[in-house]
Amino acid sequence: MTNKLPLLTDEQIAQFYEDGFLVVENLLDEELVNRLVNRFEPLFSGEFDTGIYPDDLTWNPNSGTPNSTRQVVGVWRSDLTLASVVLSEKLGQMASLLGGWNGSRFLGDSIFLKPYGACETVLHQDLIYPLYPFYHQPLEFVGCWIALSDAIPGASTIEYVKGSHRWIPMDVVPTAFPGASTIESESYLWQMEKAAKEAGVEHPEVSQIKLKPGSCTFHHCRVWHGSGRNLMPKTMRRSLACVYIPAESRFISAGEGGHLPNGFHAGRYKRYGDDSINESFFPIVWRQDGYRSPFLADYCDDALAKTATS
Repeated sequence: MTNKLPLLTDEQIAQFYEDGFLVVENLLDEELVNRLVNRFEPLFSGEFDTGIYPDDLTWNPNSGTPNSTRQVVGVWRSDLTLASVVLSEKLGQMASLLGGWNGSRFLGDSIFLKPYGACETVLHQDLIYPLYPFYHQPLEFVGCWIALSDAIPGASTIEYVKGSHRWIPMDVVPTAFPGASTIESESYLWQMEKAAKEAGVEHPEVSQIKLKPGSCTFHHCRVWHGSGRNLMPKTMRRSLACVYIPAESRFISAGEGGHLPNGFHAGRYKRYGDDSINESFFPIVWRQDGYRSPFLADYCDDALAKTATS
């Protein structure tokens, strides 16, 4: 099956390393996009077809603020339709090619819903999130952001700062989490602009990506990115994000009985006295030798397998 998956071109891989991100058009077809969108309402209402609660759910239909950003983290454990995309062999291979790895392990996912008025997500580097810095050095991963509605400037589309993955990384956590409000007197770009100045970049180039539903971006773990406020009335931004790490990744050793600093999502799955990463929670989705975590064949369909070409 591996040889049926489409490869990224050398030019696309080179662009990823140059810019820190890559746009891939038409990853999902219209029928699949519609099926994914139809799962949003049940999920945000607390209906999970696997019976398993996700890692995090930031919206309650009875108490949530109407114009706030809504997010479900770890949705693959709760919904098989979403799982069929984020656990696909095709996405794993594409992440491996961009990362320069022998294989990809699935780390995590989120779905986002940003209605009109939803606030900015401050530009940031993913490495500062508590989900990520828990496994072996070198710390690296590739993220994928899939538009499930028209992603356009003014409606909180994703934004990237070209070449910023080569800047000096920050070691502090910015106000970057989805739905977090920025300080009134500060732009959602301020932390990025501070990092640019420290890197000697006077005029950082911010790209507001325009995507139609089903298209996506891949991004480097160190590239600065985020999104502005949704200023488009009657516009709902829907997206799916997922992250992949090298297949051979292992947990950082935190000492017997210790904890993993900043690892409250992924770190909870570390077993006592064992730094291996359990495939039941972080499956290997693609490897050059053809290996794929065995349970995936029974767990869900591979929604992207039918789009593969020889």
